[in-house]
Amino acid sequence: MILVTSRHDLRRGITDQLSFVMGMRAWRILVLLCFSGGVIASPSSLRNRTGATERCELARDHFVVVEQLRVHYLETGAGRTLVMIHGNAGAADDFGYGTIELLCDQYRIVAVDRAGHGQSDRPKDKTATLEYQAELLHHTLLQLGISEPILVGHSWGASLALAYAVKYKTEVSAIVLIAPAAYPDKGENRLLRMAVTPPVIGDVGLMFGRLILGRHILKQELSRAFFPEPVPEEYLQKATASWLTRRHLKAYLQDEWTLNTSLKHLSHQYSQIKVPVVIVTGDKDKVVSPKDNAYRLKNTLPSADLIEVKDAGHEIPQTHPEIIYAAIKKVSESQVVNRQ
Repeated sequence: MILVTSRHDLRRGITDQLSFVMGMRAWRILVLLCFSGGVIASPSSLRNRTGATERCELARDHFVVVEQLRVHYLETGAGRTLVMIHGNAGAADDFGYGTIELLCDQYRIVAVDRAGHGQSDRPKDKTATLEYQAELLHHTLLQLGISEPILVGHSWGASLALAYAVKYKTEVSAIVLIAPAAYPDKGENRLLRMAVTPPVIGDVGLMFGRLILGRHILKQELSRAFFPEPVPEEYLQKATASWLTRRHLKAYLQDEWTLNTSLKHLSHQYSQIKVPVVIVTGDKDKVVSPKDNAYRLKNTLPSADLIEVKDAGHEIPQTHPEIIYAAIKKVSESQVVNRQ
């Protein structure tokens, strides 16, 4: 295990009084999504950061149609291909807070909006389960001519990277898992299930956001996600100003509701993964338990490298892009050694 030190301490956010109704991960997702618009920062603001122009071209928007769905992705850089997969909630732009700038002069970066998130479509005739999204990502990469990429997944996106590596064992070269949601949460979330069922989804979700939550509580919830780092003011402002459409909210909540079932089956297959793996976790993550996910996964995959970021929380792509850079360099070196 590699130990990396970090910086700040911040007070813990609230909403424990509602944890008896919903699982903690699900409740926090619902809170953030209902009020903050999924905490998706402005694409233009992220791609206009000056650091990127010094190292490589700005990441550009692209679309490809896969299975009659429009899939949005960002692309920049040259070299070995990194496929970056955001969490729940999120979008491809989540990697625009320094990660892309650090990597784009050495790698080709393709950051994908998952189904129903960002600017990507979501199927109307089927549930976009973790398994389905792995298949959709596979078809997308085939259409883009991408073979054996390094997958980089954050949180829910790490679940997707694991599902992809299990299903397409010979079609991925390595994976980097950041604050991975690798195992199911305990308990069932009845309120979340109710919220996902139409036509309640819009009414219940937006009712929570508008009537119960305010800027103060939103900041506390973001403080929990960023803990122990401070919430960037720009991030908070854009979250406060962003309201979810019914389509986006339903995608977020469906992803959260269906994940447990998928992970119950997937987690028994992790030992089949033979490619190099680097797991990154903040030791103070309040969203996805490091003990129940990252550390447990390391025990299942003894050859994987575990990078523990001391005094860091869940939002590592925004707060510690240098750690992601180090993890990718490490997994690349491991892959070279394995080939020799």
